Amino acid sequence: MITILESTEYPIAQMGKMAGICWGADISTHTVNFTRGKECIESGHGRVTEYSDIIIEISEYSARMIRELYTHIQGVSRLQESTRYVDCSNFQYYVPESIKNRNDVNIMYDKVMEFIKTSYKILQELDVPKQDIANILPLGMYTKIVLKINCRALIHMAEVRMCNRALKEYRDFMKELINVLSDINTEWKAFCDNYMKPKCEWLGYCNEKHSCGKYPSQ
Repeated sequence: MITILESTEYPIAQMGKMAGICWGADISTHTVNFTRGKECIESGHGRVTEYSDIIIEISEYSARMIRELYTHIQGVSRLQESTRYVDCSNFQYYVPESIKNRNDVNIMYDKVMEFIKTSYKILQELDVPKQDIANILPLGMYTKIVLKINCRALIHMAEVRMCNRALKEYRDFMKELINVLSDINTEWKAFCDNYMKPKCEWLGYCNEKHSCGKYPSQ
């Protein structure tokens, strides 16, 4: 689940306004700023996209997916739910489709998770600190983070994480993120529709060593 905590109200116009200041242009008109912002993005002037951002709360995604999100380091700040302080004895967890769709495998998967939960509680009763018990928690456990990310980083994240070969859970996250951002207002929807897409759609070909086949390889 993704919750918007804060966001630049008009991201594209904000970019155009910042660029206009540098150019000595009139920045008093929203539509002019919006047009200038679009021109900057489409001309590859990525620096201006750093002046619009969002702060979101992310929950009900696995620690494994969040670990991949942490590989994005530019234009991003994050705070994660602390396993030192939070009681994780009844954690919820992600179930991949390959497991969910097979009853026998799903039962085994659930048993492993329940065993970890039970072990966590026993260790608590033995007065082991939560920060030490946390070492047994699985990557599939849901976690919660607060993420601050600017539009330049959002564009890059979409380029690589909307690829058909990206982690399925991450692709699901990107779809939800785009839907949530698009609901803020029409300008955020325009940003998502036009600029948050896999890089093959920008390039017109795939430059990865292993292609999904959606576009021809370079």
